[in-house]
Amino acid sequence: MPVLASAYLLSAAAIFLLTLGTFRLLRQLGVEPWLAACSALMVLAAGSVQMSLSTPQADGLAAALNVWGLAAIARLPHSRRRVLFAALLITLAWSAKLTTVFGLAAACIWLIATEYKRVAWLLAAEAVCGYLLVAGAMIVGSHGRVVEIFRACASGGADWKFIASGAVRMVSMALYTDPTLVVFAALALSVVAFVAVSSRLLQNLPALFFLVTIAITIMIFGSPGTAANHLLDVQVASVILLAAFVANAASPSRRLGVYALALLTLIAALPLLRHIKAWSAWYHPHQFQRVIEAIGPKDKPILSENPVIPALAGQYSYVLDPWMVQLLRKRIPHFEEPLLERLRNREFSAVVLSGNPAQEVVRRWYDTVSFGPGFVSALSENYKLSQVIDNDWIYLPLPETPREGGANCKRAYDP
Repeated sequence: MPVLASAYLLSAAAIFLLTLGTFRLLRQLGVEPWLAACSALMVLAAGSVQMSLSTPQADGLAAALNVWGLAAIARLPHSRRRVLFAALLITLAWSAKLTTVFGLAAACIWLIATEYKRVAWLLAAEAVCGYLLVAGAMIVGSHGRVVEIFRACASGGADWKFIASGAVRMVSMALYTDPTLVVFAALALSVVAFVAVSSRLLQNLPALFFLVTIAITIMIFGSPGTAANHLLDVQVASVILLAAFVANAASPSRRLGVYALALLTLIAALPLLRHIKAWSAWYHPHQFQRVIEAIGPKDKPILSENPVIPALAGQYSYVLDPWMVQLLRKRIPHFEEPLLERLRNREFSAVVLSGNPAQEVVRRWYDTVSFGPGFVSALSENYKLSQVIDNDWIYLPLPETPREGGANCKRAYDP
């Protein structure tokens, strides 16, 4: 299949598995089929989930595997085979996204609190063994480079002050990108408070899952560069907790809870069509094809802020994430020099940016947050703006300036 079509298909399949996993987990928690099915669809109310459905994203796959792992362990009693299956799913969730440890932590705390300590230790041991196998495969497959990458980039350049602001940053990001999620999370927090008052918090798997997810997500937002996609797990945990709570409520309260959740989901779903139209434009294949055609000959690498463009042009991406260039150059002296030197020698067939560096705010972004100091000046001195296609600014090399004696100043390109 074409690259983008397969990416869309895999993302949609992951969200489909996520809704099925949510339904399965709620059924294991004793929720009636009709309420479990409706609640599984409530997961789609969050903008972060809608984005994972309508754009190529990996977050849905990790969340789906995580929920299926919880579903495998949620109903008592536990057989050895079910514990192993849960550990396998939890390991696969971690391999898809290394921060996805919510399920394992919640399950182990719940099992210990419900006097199933042996099962808890067995699940933890098998999952940790799975983590080690995945990590070992990554280390061997990358010849050790993954360790260097993790050491350099894992913290994202965070300091203690930034880590302490994780909760504020998470709430700010949610309010800005996904206000409906804030309502779901606020309702879930009120349920946690009610469960805590009844002194059965540690025996309530959905409440533990929500609390652990919130705590780890706050830690994730303590790292610079964290985006709204990490809010997806909060929505999933909120829906599971609210549905389980409503299912166990008394009749009048239960009816009111169902009406409230239905109304909230309807309000959240209204902007979905507008979001899909906007998000799909980010990965529109015809747009990228026009950009590739505008670049012309591609005998040299393409430097693109969006790595999809060189991939569709049949090349390896020279840079996957420009923000990491800025991060690594703070840790490794002169890390940026090969990139700047290639710009000065015009060794890229084109430079494709997602913003206009002629604007002061965008130039400041590239010089301080993205590629780092020297990037815009090296670009403007050696490349000219050729064309703008939607949100892609295409820069092509300036004509070669002959040196004294007619020698060409261009350095030979060594692939």
